[in-house]
Amino acid sequence: VGEAERVEVEYCAKFPWPNGRHPWFDAAVVTSTHLVGIESKRFEPFRDTKSVSLSPAFDRPVWGNNMKRYSDVCAALRQGELRFKYLDAAQLVKHAFGLATEGGRLGRLPVLYYIFTEPSMRAGQNISGKQHARHREEIATFTSAVADDEVAFASASCREWMDGWDDQGELADHSKSLRLTFGL
Repeated sequence: VGEAERVEVEYCAKFPWPNGRHPWFDAAVVTSTHLVGIESKRFEPFRDTKSVSLSPAFDRPVWGNNMKRYSDVCAALRQGELRFKYLDAAQLVKHAFGLATEGGRLGRLPVLYYIFTEPSMRAGQNISGKQHARHREEIATFTSAVADDEVAFASASCREWMDGWDDQGELADHSKSLRLTFGL
């Protein structure tokens, strides 16, 4: 993906129309070749029931030549053929469509990166290993469903992501601090 030219927190990837609610990412990294939209989750997968709200506007043929798998997931979610308990797949589909548009506008290859924590408790309630395993299964299902489309999809837990920092000097210290502070 290369070295970051620009990093933005709270990045809006606009759809190819002016009105409506465009997707917002927790962060975006722009390199000379890629636009990486980052969506991070801590408690959200375990907080509420996921709803599917995907407008017919997403059926417009404006996403480019290689977004069929995301479009198929969009239709399957809308029709109830594909359901997720922990993964907000509808949000990820919207984000992918926004990245497809922004990537084209910027001349960069779009990547949707999903990073998540695996907390043991939320609001005094235990979050079981089974729930984490199910979340990971849903991520794998989504990853397989959208594989090889224009918007590449990748994911990692915070722990997995930070494992690469362990021999990186100041990053290793920061990783240790984050792990202790947030129980990662």
